[in-house]
Amino acid sequence: MKYIFPDNLFSRFYAFSFSEEEKKRISFLPSAQITAALLNEKDAIGLIPTLDLLTHEQLFVSKLGGVSFESEFCNSYLYFPTNIDQKKVTEVALSGDVSSLEAILCKILFAELYDQQVKMSLQTSSEIESDMPLLLVGDTNFVNEKCLTGISFADGAIEILSAPFVNFVFAGKEKETVIAFNNNFASLIPKLYKSILPFIASLNLTSELKDKIREEFSSFVFEFDSMDIDGIAQLTRLPYYHGMIKEMIEIKFV
Repeated sequence: MKYIFPDNLFSRFYAFSFSEEEKKRISFLPSAQITAALLNEKDAIGLIPTLDLLTHEQLFVSKLGGVSFESEFCNSYLYFPTNIDQKKVTEVALSGDVSSLEAILCKILFAELYDQQVKMSLQTSSEIESDMPLLLVGDTNFVNEKCLTGISFADGAIEILSAPFVNFVFAGKEKETVIAFNNNFASLIPKLYKSILPFIASLNLTSELKDKIREEFSSFVFEFDSMDIDGIAQLTRLPYYHGMIKEMIEIKFV
């Protein structure tokens, strides 16, 4: 079985816990490319952005694990210029490892929390411009402790969902592949828990940020329960409620 992962702290935590043989079968890609790559593989599991399911309803989704957040520690942070009123924003810049999820959910978040209809624009730089907020996705948030000055994207998502924010799900093209993955995942769980402290220690980050990650790591959920499954369902319904899609999707959980 092959694995296709985004290249971020949370997916690398999974890879850190894999056996040496399994690590050889992992490919890391930008988040926006994972689902397309998964469709070209038969026996593969992708850790895909959850809202990719809106356009790929045929995929089977593991209900055992993924990347879910219950608090502020997460993969994306929002940065506001000091001179901008949060309730008067008309455009938001996206930068980093951006996928469909951030583009869709950011529009919904501003509509729900700030009563603002905003446009999205892509930005190559990770620096905050003077005229618009920046949603930065991925590990660049942890460089030079940048995330400590940002607003957690997960916090906003949790507020409007009233459920955990499931950023990524494990999915496969074939049901049998996901069943096989689930069987392996059950035995991976103890390794994941044992890997938390060694993984954090291995990160090339400041000691202060590693201490903060150590304190908040429990808000990253890799072993799903019914609340995370509900979070997936709620997240995929939001675009329907906001008129972005015509029909709700039915998720093929395995």
